Amino acid sequence: MQSVLIATALVGGTGLIIGFILIIFSKIMAVPVDHVEQDIRAMLPGVNCGACGYTSCDGYAKVLTSGKEINTSLCKPGGNETASRLAEYFGQDTIDLKATTAVVMCQGNCQNTKKLADYQGIETCKMANLISGGDGSCSYGCLGYGDCFDVCQYDAIFIKDGLAEINPLKCTSCMMCIQVCPKGIIELIPMDKASSLVLCHNEDPIRMANQACKTSCIACKQCVRACPENCIEIINDRAIIDYARCTNCGECQKVCPHDCILSLYPAS
Repeated sequence: MQSVLIATALVGGTGLIIGFILIIFSKIMAVPVDHVEQDIRAMLPGVNCGACGYTSCDGYAKVLTSGKEINTSLCKPGGNETASRLAEYFGQDTIDLKATTAVVMCQGNCQNTKKLADYQGIETCKMANLISGGDGSCSYGCLGYGDCFDVCQYDAIFIKDGLAEINPLKCTSCMMCIQVCPKGIIELIPMDKASSLVLCHNEDPIRMANQACKTSCIACKQCVRACPENCIEIINDRAIIDYARCTNCGECQKVCPHDCILSLYPAS
């Protein structure tokens, strides 16, 4: 009985000593909490999308706290509300962010394109793209397996007739869909002014583009000639519009033989 009591006392005493040692070391090695960084982090939406140019919301909060970054309007998902809070916290003037939305620059749905193969692999755009650029007739078009849909945290993306579409009223411009699209056909478009958009990324010669999709850009230059602002040019066999100069007059939309030029808004 005495030996049991001695063993219990030894174990208990050892536990107390170890506990005190741990308490002492926790005090010595404790990392000081930066309340400024915590405050900033609480203002950010927590999407961790990287649209600000940093790895996560924590990364953005850290550089703002350290002073390595002074721009308080980099958080696209947070928008003007987050930018205003951060600016007020740092005593800066509030900057109004220009509204943007992600747009899938493609109309290659099941009616406009066709399948060239029966893809049997993992049903993601990333994996399908590894097999000869995908199973569709257009090697530049949307694959429709929904990688962008999977990463969107705002329910702004849906797949319809094999084509990804984005609701501009729900999009926060976090750019996660842009980062995940293996075709690079999702772009950020300014919403502060109406503009015509070339919803096609096909860069094939005219004959191949014609065969690939009913709404492909065939670099016919009719839009270039029709534009009164001279803001359209042909680059790599497809039309490119300078959104800053476009007035959305609709002249290019009228002459496009494949109806691949549209607008988020009706032409003025």
